[in-house]
Amino acid sequence: MSQDQKPRRRPIEISFPIDQVNEIAEKEAHAKRYYRPVYTMHKWWARRLGSVFRTMLLYSLADGEMSVDTDRQSTIDGLPEVDWENPDALWDYYLEDIDFGDKTVLDPFMGGGTSIVESLRMGCNAIGSELNPVAWFVVKKEVEPVDLDELDAAFEEIKESVGEEIQEYYRTECPHCEDHHADVMYSFWANELPCRNCGESVALFKDYRLSSARSSKDDHNNVVCPECWNVFEADDYRTDTTCPECSHGYVPKEAGNVSRGSYTCPHCDEHPEMSIIESIDRFGKAEQSLYAVEYYCPKTSEKGYKSATDFDRELFGEAEAELEENRDRLPFPTTERYRGSSDRVRNHGFETYDQMFNERQLLCLSKLLDEIRSIEDQNVKEFLLLAFSSSLEFNNILCEYNRSANKLEGIYKRHTITARHTPVENNIWGTEYGRGTFSGEFDKMRAGKEFCINPYEKYVEDGETKQRDGVGKIEGYVTDDPDKIGEPVEGKEDATYNVHLRCGTSEYIPIDDNSVDAVITDPPYFDNVMYSETADFYYVWLKQVLEDEYDHFSAELTPKASEVVSDPAGEDSVDTYRDEDHFVTGLTNVFDQANQKLKDEGIMAFTFHHKETEGWSTVLKSVLEAGFYVTSLYPIRGEMRGSTHIHDKANIEYDMIVVCRSREEDPETVSWRSLEDEIYFRAQEEIDRLEESGSRLTQGDIFAVTMGKCLEVYSRHFPNVTHEDEQMSVNDAVGTIRDIVDEQLMEERVQTMGDEMDTLSAIYLTYVLGRGGTVSYNALNKDLRQRGVDVAELVNERLLEQEGDSLNVRGPLDRAEDLEHKKNHLAVDKAHYLRYLYETDQLAQKFGKWTDEGAIAALRRLAEVENDDEYVDIAEYVEDRTDTQLDLEDFS
Repeated sequence: MSQDQKPRRRPIEISFPIDQVNEIAEKEAHAKRYYRPVYTMHKWWARRLGSVFRTMLLYSLADGEMSVDTDRQSTIDGLPEVDWENPDALWDYYLEDIDFGDKTVLDPFMGGGTSIVESLRMGCNAIGSELNPVAWFVVKKEVEPVDLDELDAAFEEIKESVGEEIQEYYRTECPHCEDHHADVMYSFWANELPCRNCGESVALFKDYRLSSARSSKDDHNNVVCPECWNVFEADDYRTDTTCPECSHGYVPKEAGNVSRGSYTCPHCDEHPEMSIIESIDRFGKAEQSLYAVEYYCPKTSEKGYKSATDFDRELFGEAEAELEENRDRLPFPTTERYRGSSDRVRNHGFETYDQMFNERQLLCLSKLLDEIRSIEDQNVKEFLLLAFSSSLEFNNILCEYNRSANKLEGIYKRHTITARHTPVENNIWGTEYGRGTFSGEFDKMRAGKEFCINPYEKYVEDGETKQRDGVGKIEGYVTDDPDKIGEPVEGKEDATYNVHLRCGTSEYIPIDDNSVDAVITDPPYFDNVMYSETADFYYVWLKQVLEDEYDHFSAELTPKASEVVSDPAGEDSVDTYRDEDHFVTGLTNVFDQANQKLKDEGIMAFTFHHKETEGWSTVLKSVLEAGFYVTSLYPIRGEMRGSTHIHDKANIEYDMIVVCRSREEDPETVSWRSLEDEIYFRAQEEIDRLEESGSRLTQGDIFAVTMGKCLEVYSRHFPNVTHEDEQMSVNDAVGTIRDIVDEQLMEERVQTMGDEMDTLSAIYLTYVLGRGGTVSYNALNKDLRQRGVDVAELVNERLLEQEGDSLNVRGPLDRAEDLEHKKNHLAVDKAHYLRYLYETDQLAQKFGKWTDEGAIAALRRLAEVENDDEYVDIAEYVEDRTDTQLDLEDFS
């Protein structure tokens, strides 16, 4: 490519391929391991999708000087020239092996490293800063190269030295063959607490269903007997069942004794209800009893469930004894756990990190870790340590069993740690089947490094997923000194340092000002994830090996005081209390550093998601106070796919890309009233442009893009915007702009629909549907009166039913009888009745009377609002039949 000069604006400030990237991102989100294995090497929370960040980088950095791998000459010949004032053609370069030369990308919140990895894939230098040592370590191993043969050899050595030893602790008597042991996949445990009334031990079963059938051809369930703990197959866990071992009759679903934090005693006549936490406070942490095993027999290839036997319990006892004998020399963490908002298990007796593992887990994990830390090659050691750390998520006593899918769920199924009353113990080394074992996590880590060497890019064409090989090799040479970036790597021919990863607060980043071409990042989500608390679980184990190698691993736990989050649950701790002001101050300081490091033509683009206005306002406030203004805003994988309006004005429920540019000079003071006209004009202009573009954007997407354009107007004048002689706050501006865009979008929709159907149907379909089954009378009446409509009109038409201060939205089946006796039908009436006919199998016989252009338009509108394709099916059916009838009339 060639171009006389670089574009004044970056492509991402002009347009963004929302449709195309969302199509890929939607699939990647559900199959990360197959789209980009590098990001499944180790868990990190809220990690952004690689396809999204690749596109952000492409549209943020592209100019006339970018190059494409010359090995693809035939492909290059077919690539279009890009008009930098209308850069839609740039999307054609997404699948190319782009090289941005010596351009540098900074991510001050690198987290799981998506921006760093994708930057390297496009030939950039990358600088990442991250407070959390766990994230720093994960990203380091994502980008650093490793010899796969050496990695495999080290794994085999560990397998021979301790792997086989560990496997010996995960055996069970095979039900299918004599004198042969099966492998244990999972061991099922039950917590037990004493009854505070009679003193008898009570097993904390919510119900007695163990799992679903293994085969889709079977419809039985595996259940547990409450009397003898026998595991057997039952036809239905919701009906009367009799244990074949002890003849006890019960209903597995209803026989449990745990509900909403309390348990009842089956031994007492009155079955007293007791608080679990209060009993733990009195008696201590719950005891645990082994009651079942899921096994795999390599000899017969049989998988199944069985009752735990004396053999299983004695084998666990041997592990307990060995742990006790070697406790002082084994490397497992006994650190006290941090008290924070994501900690829901301290009240269940889990006060130190070793208490989150049973004795067999502590023994086997420690043996494995001890062997890993003895490896001489530091790089190979760290990769095996990464696999070990990743396996911890599934090898602790706070895991649960997904009984519908018959699989293990790790400790971080959500962003918090939750106590399990019937926890599941994994096979630490692993067998032929199972999830989250060390050998399985090694394979995932190795697949990630194989992807780095032989990368590919998946894409969607005509609805089919395809793959382009050889796109963006990942080879990061990390330096502690950012000044060495671009210099040759010692001992490596044709290799230069291209990555600087810094572990520490990003409120100060020691690199040169005006030195980076783009800041691409994903800041913390206000109060959504407490990264440091959740990462401590991994940190305390990694510390056992890394504390002598890296200063970041010398502290007891990960740093929290400087973490940019809002954590109201931490207010009991003076040292780590982080409120909204802390979040805004920290984020502003980081964005200010980013602004200083950017070159004059550089932009900052970041992703953000938060449903509350408070979260959005705080982030925008930080952006503006750091000297940026917003130039564009785009929705990515928007959650409100079928919705066409934003009536819940307290929320903005989108993943957004926010694009910012440094403010060059202090703006003149302007009144909000004068700015409001410009915002109205910009909103209308943008809505018209997007509506006429022919894209597949939903109304929600159009809303989000328009919001970004209007925020640009306000942000250019920040902070010198006044309203009634006071500064217009960011929160007030966001709220008012949201109302303006919402009003404009609704007006546009009503006008368009008014050409297709009666005005009342258009009003109803636009302003009523999508709010839910119940609507506030006052809120709706306020909206409608601005359009010259009274709520009473919709009530009279029996579209709504008033109940006090609320209005119930009536559906097609509710209205059918009224519509049969009604004389003058609205378009939405006809659409509703057609749906009724469809539901009652009368559509083919009776559709004719109810079908016209307005009804068909209303059906299509209902499909969008309700996100229900059956309305489209009805519309196409009646439209096709109507056209056929008309053709026959013409023919006759």
